[in-house]
Amino acid sequence: MHFYSLSKILLYMEKSRKNKCLAFSTALAAIFTIGILYSTIQLPVIINGLLKEIFVEYGLNIKEEEKFINLIKPFGYISLTIIIALIILGFILKKRKLSFLGSLMIYLPTFSYFASTMFFLAGIGILRILWLPIIELSPGATWFEKLYFAKNILELGSISYLPYEIIRFIASFINFLVDNSELLNIFDFLFFLIIMVLSAIIFFLACASWLYNKFIKQNIVTSGLYKYSRHPQYLSFILWSYALLLYDKYVFHPVKGGYFAPPSLIWLTVIMIVIAIALHEENDMTKTYGINYIRYKNRTPFLFPLPRKVTSIILYPIKKVFKHMPQKDIEIFAALTIYYIILICFSAIYNSLLKMN
Repeated sequence: MHFYSLSKILLYMEKSRKNKCLAFSTALAAIFTIGILYSTIQLPVIINGLLKEIFVEYGLNIKEEEKFINLIKPFGYISLTIIIALIILGFILKKRKLSFLGSLMIYLPTFSYFASTMFFLAGIGILRILWLPIIELSPGATWFEKLYFAKNILELGSISYLPYEIIRFIASFINFLVDNSELLNIFDFLFFLIIMVLSAIIFFLACASWLYNKFIKQNIVTSGLYKYSRHPQYLSFILWSYALLLYDKYVFHPVKGGYFAPPSLIWLTVIMIVIAIALHEENDMTKTYGINYIRYKNRTPFLFPLPRKVTSIILYPIKKVFKHMPQKDIEIFAALTIYYIILICFSAIYNSLLKMN
């Protein structure tokens, strides 16, 4: 009887500890999620309000702009070099979070589209000096020729828009039937908002599960969203960044100087880096936890569940080249390079077809 009472007390204490861990994990996840949403939508507007009084507005004074560009040009090159170094060092030193931070920083100028003053060198648009080397290294005698060439380069990831373009085609047809010129614009904004909210929900649930399992000393997280995705946090990042990409392309329409092409190539590059980080982390987990993690991999999708036929089509290039899933770091790099080149080629074809129409 005494032993039974002691066991009951211990079980109660363990349950109480887990409940506290769950409550703390949920609270932290909520704070992180709210912080990310605020940083995405509202913070750029506030920062822009502070910075637009300092930096030059593009399209107003050509001589002043050229002088300012020459002044800040070294900062663009230095910043891009540091970010690329972070990404490379993250893989070399096996500090994947450094690589993730670098990929996020490359995409940082996208936030300038949320600012109220959306010019190349005004307000938070100054972040776009990260992409300045792409323009400066472009062939052309004038700034506008360079900008046109850089725009074509940045659009070499435009195949990324195809999933939304298919959905948007249906919306366009409905828009034609009801004869409402504003319906498509409303649809673009609502779709952006839905993807943004969905990414926040996924991040919140994934973050809460991950924190809870870490607090209770669980090495392999398999509960919550981790039952359906091995990398739900990365999935939330991909959806979140895709929402920003859609906003740049369809929701925001620049009206005068300072237009900078939506960075589909940069988004594609960032996503490839994120997938590389996830695959490298899986290799580390397999080495550390062996058969337990392999079993988890075998029953759980990489990012989200897909029909078997779709999965086999996606994996076809890997199976054709390697005959197996990439295991070593060099194989992961080679496989993702192949996919990167394929997607860029598809984007070039897609852009050519759009221009023909």
